[in-house]
Amino acid sequence: MVRELEQACPPFRLCLHKRDFVPGKWIVDNIIDSIEKSRKTLFVLSEHFVRSEWCKYELDFSHFRLFDENNDAAILILLEPIQSEAIPKRFCKLRKIMNTKTYLEWPLEEEQQQMFWFNLKIALRS
Repeated sequence: MVRELEQACPPFRLCLHKRDFVPGKWIVDNIIDSIEKSRKTLFVLSEHFVRSEWCKYELDFSHFRLFDENNDAAILILLEPIQSEAIPKRFCKLRKIMNTKTYLEWPLEEEQQQMFWFNLKIALRS
């Protein structure tokens, strides 16, 4: 995904924690600063995502922009099927987002992946 987006024409500038977070800075501050400076926040949803405490923090911090500011800053990608029952109750905000926003699904069929990338780039530019 990084290569596809950062090498697009024109390229997207992504924030990646391994590359862009300030070493020695409290991780929560890095998350908040990154979300505040970003035009869009991309959530790649997977079973791993819903089990991660850090992902919950990222979702919580983006919540203000998503709902309180009535902002269209979040883009959701469903990497793999996730049963709604598998989403922990602490992710009630994620459930709300998934019930109110259109999200992209990563296609397993290779012939549909080009359309996925096209739709993602349009969403990022909107």
